[in-house]
Amino acid sequence: MNNFDFLSIREYFPSDECPSVSSWVYNQAIEIQKYGFNPLVISPTPRVPIILKKTLNKKHAWKTNHSNKILKYNDVSVIRPVYNKLPNKYFLDYNLRKASDCIYNIAKDFKVKLIHAHFGHSGISSLKLKTENKIPLITSFYGYDLGCDKNKLKKYYNILSKEGDLFLALSEDMKNDLIKLGFPEKKIKIHRLGVNVNFFSPQNNISEKKEKFIFTIVALFEEKKGIRFAIEAFKLLKRNHQINDCILRIVGDCRLDNKIKQLSEKDSNIVFINSFETNKPRELVLNEMQKCDVFVLTSITSSNNDKEGTPIVLMEAQACGKPCISTFHAGIPEVVINNKTGILVKEKDIEGIADAMFELYNNKDKRTQFGINARNQIVQSYNNEIQVRELYSIYKLFI
Repeated sequence: MNNFDFLSIREYFPSDECPSVSSWVYNQAIEIQKYGFNPLVISPTPRVPIILKKTLNKKHAWKTNHSNKILKYNDVSVIRPVYNKLPNKYFLDYNLRKASDCIYNIAKDFKVKLIHAHFGHSGISSLKLKTENKIPLITSFYGYDLGCDKNKLKKYYNILSKEGDLFLALSEDMKNDLIKLGFPEKKIKIHRLGVNVNFFSPQNNISEKKEKFIFTIVALFEEKKGIRFAIEAFKLLKRNHQINDCILRIVGDCRLDNKIKQLSEKDSNIVFINSFETNKPRELVLNEMQKCDVFVLTSITSSNNDKEGTPIVLMEAQACGKPCISTFHAGIPEVVINNKTGILVKEKDIEGIADAMFELYNNKDKRTQFGINARNQIVQSYNNEIQVRELYSIYKLFI
């Protein structure tokens, strides 16, 4: 029962109730098994006090049922122990302590050779298990953990930076953020995320001519995704150039931000698709990406300093051969190569986004070439098989 090579720690792990979350952690767990490793995912599952459910139940992973038994989720062994969680804004110390106890109590008797924590918060919460059981600890960072909570987390990061064995960053930008926070450069390694380039691939059987030119966004309805700037740019595009044959399709959880919807009122060319209403969200996203002409993700640094890492949707869209419009933000310029696989603009630059939209709308040859370049970029540098092979080499240093 307890014969696992390593533990993968991630609070929000996919489930039947919430199949969309943390797809990259799931993909790593699936792919690493091809190398003979047997991982166990420990997913501390938050229990929200009843008095807070109306305000906090927007986090879909909190709908996942908890269990102290090891169960299978699509061929991945996972255990979901419950712990009480309050808003991080006010109770971060409490939440980290509760998560730490939760992880330690459920895993203290497991005989494993390595812990891989996903996000800095999980790295902190895994320290007790690491030190008590003398297990090497790898922590992967993704952006959020170096953004809005970083000042509150600094005292914990000081400990993690000394006791953790290795820290994985998604990009040079993220590596620099870690160094600024005091993490030793010699313990930091850049390890990129990857996508399934066989699943996310160009669609070659488009037979009917589309009536509309399609711009598509796939994103959580969060401030850092910059969705409202893309909407304003789309409206400006149509107004400045008198264009009526294009449509903006926004895929995500459309219930989370009414302000975004209000921006698009009375515009029938802005369409919302709720990917959280289907039990096959990956297939829905793939379909939306394949049928679009240009993919858009205009990320920003949010008002609470939250930021991206290297958004997986930009990898997925480019793997489908789609040119992208995005921003000079975090690690995005390493994923979308400006004027080669897409067009990058400054954050919150509505006119710049609109100009990029018009440039790609108006130039089929550029769209085609960018799409070819984009596919090649992802196959060569963000291919999940290659990235998992590198992860295997990293694990072998400890196992």
